Amino acid sequence: MLHAGKPVIFLLALLVTAPVLAGTDGSDEAITLWKRNHDSPAIRELVKMVLAKTPDYGRTEIRPSLPMAQGRAIRNLRAGNTESVRIANVASSPDRNRTLRPIPIPIDQGMLGFRICLIRKGEQQRFDSIFSAGDFQRQDLTIGQGAHWPDTRILRSAGFEVITAPRFGNLLTMLERDRFDCFLRGVGEVLIDLDQYEGERLAVEDRLIFTYRMPSYLFVGPDDSRMAERIKVGLHRAMLSGDYDKWFNTYFRKPIRELDVMERVFIPLPNPFLEDGGSPAQLPLLPIRPEFLLTVPEGTR
Repeated sequence: MLHAGKPVIFLLALLVTAPVLAGTDGSDEAITLWKRNHDSPAIRELVKMVLAKTPDYGRTEIRPSLPMAQGRAIRNLRAGNTESVRIANVASSPDRNRTLRPIPIPIDQGMLGFRICLIRKGEQQRFDSIFSAGDFQRQDLTIGQGAHWPDTRILRSAGFEVITAPRFGNLLTMLERDRFDCFLRGVGEVLIDLDQYEGERLAVEDRLIFTYRMPSYLFVGPDDSRMAERIKVGLHRAMLSGDYDKWFNTYFRKPIRELDVMERVFIPLPNPFLEDGGSPAQLPLLPIRPEFLLTVPEGTR
């Protein structure tokens, strides 16, 4: 259950006072979701649920954007190009929070900051003697990440060698071709990535988990207040109905079990970029249910 008190009163007031904005012509409004998110069953189903919970805002259908790198998707959001991209789920950062409009509810309860390696099959022994960030670095292992991902700065600031590419698909190919040794992915992403991967050379590393604070929000354009409000109301309704719990259990609790997350060696890292000039990167709107969370061990590399 949600915590009692003012947050719940606020939620109920918001739900009661949400405006009726349904279209008068009965047509469905096309909502463009960034294609990388549309290809992710977890994010696609969450956005579908949010929109289904808010019929009073109008009938909708979700369509994928054209294929584009994360940096281009963010530029389209920033420019208000709603035909190109109207909604995207990306990691929070001070710059994104200032220049876009975040819906400040960490949809995955922080799981994006729990990262596991995709590696090449047959190379598990290279990771078997690692118990710390320093061990990883002394092995001269390299990490692959997206050029525009906040993870890249976090990992480099912690002393890791990070190889980047602008497109997600290129990173899988680069891992196959020995350009780096570990493609670091979120707990809720890594099994989906492996399932969608068409080759046979990659596997999930089975011992380590990197952790750092990195909230993941749904974002819209800076002036798209109507869609931001709709998403916020839809998420609140899904939480109150229990449908959010079901979604979280399917896409996060299940992989947490399958990946034996709590039995892995934790490598906690600092995220020095959560605040920038007094602008907080994490903007919690609701109290987070503590039973959802994994505890990030204290400490740094």
